Amino acid sequence: MPALKVLAIAEKELKEYVLKPGSVSWGIIFPLVFTLAFAVRFGDVDHLAPGLLAISVLFGTTSFVSSSVIFERRLRTFERLLVAPVSYLTVVLAKVLVGSIFGIFVGLVSLLFLRLFMVYPIWNVPLLIVFLILSAMAFSALGLYVSLAVENPINAMTWLNLIRLPMMFTSGAIVSLLLFPHWFIAVGLITPMTYAVEGLRFAMLHYYDVVNPLYSLLVLLLLAMAFIYLSTAKLENLY
Repeated sequence: MPALKVLAIAEKELKEYVLKPGSVSWGIIFPLVFTLAFAVRFGDVDHLAPGLLAISVLFGTTSFVSSSVIFERRLRTFERLLVAPVSYLTVVLAKVLVGSIFGIFVGLVSLLFLRLFMVYPIWNVPLLIVFLILSAMAFSALGLYVSLAVENPINAMTWLNLIRLPMMFTSGAIVSLLLFPHWFIAVGLITPMTYAVEGLRFAMLHYYDVVNPLYSLLVLLLLAMAFIYLSTAKLENLY
């Protein structure tokens, strides 16, 4: 069954890349340092928490997925996986699944540290988990597509940084979009990370700035599906 093949590949990826001391330690240290940096600088962690959580998930998923793809493409071990009796979609889904799991892990660690500095309780924990999962899926699929789209895999991280760093400021993760002119809000609405920030903000603090949480949920789901489709098509063209 396709689902069992996805899980089999995902299990292999988890053992090879995720369940390693380096990956686990990075998944703990990165959100810890990131949270402490903003907590010391701004103090008001509650209103920053959704944005910091989204940033942690973004960097966790995309960094992990791109690193594994870069490693496999350079060593030409990716081709070995593709000659197995599995479809390209199966390979993509497995990669996205493992990247999402790692991103969720980083997000939960970040959330644990954020709770130490937050004053208000989380408004809706189940909804927070839903948005955390959808954000991880969308970002993981994005990272996979970028890693496959670049001709030289070494340049994948450079292109990812060109995408990730601007999104930190155009998504309202650090400063509310309502403080900017209308044209900047329009830029925010075409930024994928905006919908993760808005959804997490509503789940954690029971308010949103510019995007209704239902729209955020639908857009994140559509983004995940779109990048999975694009990654599958790109993989077919490459091999």
